[in-house]
Amino acid sequence: MARSRSPAVAGSFYPASADELKKLLQECFVSSPLGPQGRREAAPNLLGGLVPHAGYIYSGPCAAHFYALLEKDTQDVVILGVNHRGIGAKAALSPAAVWDTPLGGVEVEPALQEQLLARVDFLRVDERAHLQEHSIEVQLPFLQTLLPGPTFVPISLGHVAHNDCERLGRAVAEIYERQVAAGRKTLLVASSDLSHYLSPEETETLDAIALERVLALDPLGLLKTVEEEAISMCGVIPTTVLLFAAKALGAREARLLKHCHSGDAVRMREVVGYASVAIEF
Repeated sequence: MARSRSPAVAGSFYPASADELKKLLQECFVSSPLGPQGRREAAPNLLGGLVPHAGYIYSGPCAAHFYALLEKDTQDVVILGVNHRGIGAKAALSPAAVWDTPLGGVEVEPALQEQLLARVDFLRVDERAHLQEHSIEVQLPFLQTLLPGPTFVPISLGHVAHNDCERLGRAVAEIYERQVAAGRKTLLVASSDLSHYLSPEETETLDAIALERVLALDPLGLLKTVEEEAISMCGVIPTTVLLFAAKALGAREARLLKHCHSGDAVRMREVVGYASVAIEF
């Protein structure tokens, strides 16, 4: 793999200028009343978690609650993202060797991709699934800000059956264990927003129902609840895969770090819900 992936949403979801991006990230971590306001609490038992993926002015402070937990020795990050447009393979890795952001390039870890391809027969390498997608891309500047030279594995997910979610989750758990055995600290991240374009009251109610299943580490319960309650959680599949991986790895606890919605950042009648959740051993 030699090619690099250019950012698709720099200048819209976050600034295209490196200086402006650094300033906005600083606001997310330190000065925003919706963010952690400078609190940094390293979590040595952190396995991974759930983070939102909207424009930084809306969801960046919420995401910062999760990223503020990262330890500096984290080396590899598996990011489970959403294929919002449904283009390309239903479960897709990236052919790019590097993903560029205004802060520089983040290297894709080829060995981990090869291990996943050997374990999951429906997983493909497909550039189309990633080209215009934002859910993975917007996580990278957070990682670049906090970690010295992280590598990552981008997995874009569309409509995947529950049994395939479990298979992929178990495969992710297996490579996680191999990384730990090799002395490489690894993080698993699911990228998802919650309810879309509802009143703040409806959003609070439906988000709480979905988050209850996430906090219970209940992947099948999450899928069932989101379907039965018609919750517009765009990243339910990535989150389900993460929960299956967490269960396979023996995770003990999921903690809600922050829940808010876009109307908390900018006044609006219909909002999108966001949450940061930490999953720990």
